[in-house]
Amino acid sequence: MGKEVNKVPQGTGRRFKRRTLLLVNFVLFMIPVTYFGYQPMLRYAAGLIIADSEPRKSDAILLLAGGEPGRAWGAADLYKEQMGSYVILTAEPLGSDVIALRQAGIQIGTGVDQSERILRALGVPQENIVRLKPYVYDTFDELTRVRELCEQRQWKSLVIVTSNYHTRRSRLTAKYVLGPYIDFTVVASKHGGINPDEWWKVRNDVRTFLIEFEKLVAYTLYIRPRMLWTSQRNTNQSNTSSALQDSFSMFFS
Repeated sequence: MGKEVNKVPQGTGRRFKRRTLLLVNFVLFMIPVTYFGYQPMLRYAAGLIIADSEPRKSDAILLLAGGEPGRAWGAADLYKEQMGSYVILTAEPLGSDVIALRQAGIQIGTGVDQSERILRALGVPQENIVRLKPYVYDTFDELTRVRELCEQRQWKSLVIVTSNYHTRRSRLTAKYVLGPYIDFTVVASKHGGINPDEWWKVRNDVRTFLIEFEKLVAYTLYIRPRMLWTSQRNTNQSNTSSALQDSFSMFFS
């Protein structure tokens, strides 16, 4: 008996070569795309948390608490540009170490103290600086307190200044908290913040981006459904009111 020969089905080798060639071409295509294309994608990612706007002349300038000294610098710039007659400062709660040091008789400055010193050094008069009390715990609470202040002083418009990475979350929160009652614009300070063109090259910027993106997702999941529900409720109320008016009109006509 002769030896059995395993015959390869006709066309199998050709398909294998074709698939291998396609795989090689795909790899050769993806190498430059990955190398040169990741930077535009990362720049685009910065836009997920940054939402800067042009300032509009308003009743007051709100300097959001936290962040680096560049926020206060940006607020001073807006004051010099006459975008607002007052600068509102909010204060975060004192840390346990600051409280302990003060109890020991050691006076240590806080973030709001530093912001006020920067504003005064850059030409904002003391009488035009409004320090809001009590302490605020997050952006949501901060804007709620500011809305109450605006209602007391009958202010109808605000320029909100903060770090660039904080702008989109601030705008989302302001839209929900301030709503139709107070006209506002959110402006990124030109000083400090992250570099949107190369943020992935700096460790602190990467950390800031990841933390802020996480907060933005949390705020979005909390605020968006409530905004949608409020909008639907207002629409239903408006429709109900219109229906009642039509019914009364038909009855008394």
